[in-house]
Amino acid sequence: IGSGSFKLVYKASWKHTKGNNTAVAILRIPDSASSGKKEDFEQELKILIHLGNHPNLLRLYGITLEPASKDYCLVTAFAPEGSLDNVLMNLAEKNQEMSLLAQLCAASQICDGMLQLSLNGVVHRDLAARNVCIADYGLAMIAIRGYGQSRGETINTTNSTARPIRWMAPESIRRRQYSEKSDVWAFGVTMWEIWSYGELPFSTEVDDASVGSQVLQGKRLPQPPACPPVVYKIMKDCW
Repeated sequence: IGSGSFKLVYKASWKHTKGNNTAVAILRIPDSASSGKKEDFEQELKILIHLGNHPNLLRLYGITLEPASKDYCLVTAFAPEGSLDNVLMNLAEKNQEMSLLAQLCAASQICDGMLQLSLNGVVHRDLAARNVCIADYGLAMIAIRGYGQSRGETINTTNSTARPIRWMAPESIRRRQYSEKSDVWAFGVTMWEIWSYGELPFSTEVDDASVGSQVLQGKRLPQPPACPPVVYKIMKDCW
């Protein structure tokens, strides 16, 4: 049903002992993947195990090794509506609106999920609408995607092209420092995405380097159309 930088994603059925099935997603990392990609995968697994079950975090069902190919397969909850950014962009393409209640509900659920990360000493480092999965009835589940880390753990991000500059706090851009504070910044940008219907942050800027430079100079995202001032104030408080 999809693919990422180092994963293939499949839809499957999880068979329970009582006979009923649950739809799940299988994230498969090829045995041929680079050691760095495998380390990202292992990091994601460790964090998911540490966090346990929370309604607003993508649930881990288990991990298995495909006997023939030796590929690792991570089994997680299935999100039938896809990622939040796709949900938002689909609404925009159809000229449909998300109700204020639905927008606030999505933001609140993301906040609850991020609180769970914080309480468990985990820094996400890549919160964005693309990493929020939407299940039935609008349930929002945050995916870790290999970027998360335990608080206090050494950060090693040498590839600047892979960094999500448009969602990053100034200290992350300047010194590659990540913390709960930089996650709060990213939450503000994710809120902006919700009220902008999935628009790319700083969309008028073509390259990320220019965005990073302007953020360091104090530029912030503008108030989205139809966004209540009190909601935009919360975004600005995050920045």
